Amino acid sequence: MDREYNGENERDDVRANPLREKAEWKDRSDEELMLQVQQGNNVCFDLLVDRYKIRLFNFLYRMVGDREEAEEIAQEAFVKAFIHAGKYKTIARFSTWLYTIATNLVRNRIRARGRAPQFFSIRELAREEDGETKQVDLVSGHRSPDEAYNDAELREIIQRSIQKIPEKYRTSFVLREINQLSYEEISAVTGLKLGTVRSRINRARSCFRKIVEPLLHNGLDF
Repeated sequence: MDREYNGENERDDVRANPLREKAEWKDRSDEELMLQVQQGNNVCFDLLVDRYKIRLFNFLYRMVGDREEAEEIAQEAFVKAFIHAGKYKTIARFSTWLYTIATNLVRNRIRARGRAPQFFSIRELAREEDGETKQVDLVSGHRSPDEAYNDAELREIIQRSIQKIPEKYRTSFVLREINQLSYEEISAVTGLKLGTVRSRINRARSCFRKIVEPLLHNGLDF
């Protein structure tokens, strides 16, 4: 006797094929996928990992300055997100929730080794000059040896300058200037009030500018 297929049977057939199920859910929002994860749909979590693994790794690499450690923390963050999926509430964006987990893991490691995080790159630096904002593009394409040397020197200047920003202000600054998170997202990630986030970013920018501008003028000509 032929098997009679109905909607439920078709759904079971889709679940039996992860590729088909990924195709079914690939255009859904992060929040919809997390609701499915809470119901035991592991394929939807795989989709979330696919969406965020590169961005999360880049964030962590800029925070810790070591590829292996960044990969290790990223994996730990995804494991924690999966294990604690039931605690996720859709009132928060999944990306904000994931960055919060990752940021806390970095903080724990910093406390454990008793030193500040290492920052190795930054996409752009906005600094005020004569009342105007100048964008310094740090993304190199095809560069001559001299230009490549200047790029490396610039990254070193920025790295040392960011490390001199008081740790109290540094996290909000990095989340804003490197990862381009909104003030609201940074507030959610750090647990700080919105006004405090704005204040800390402004203080960090002022501090960063005072540290980096003499080095830029002396070391590199823009």
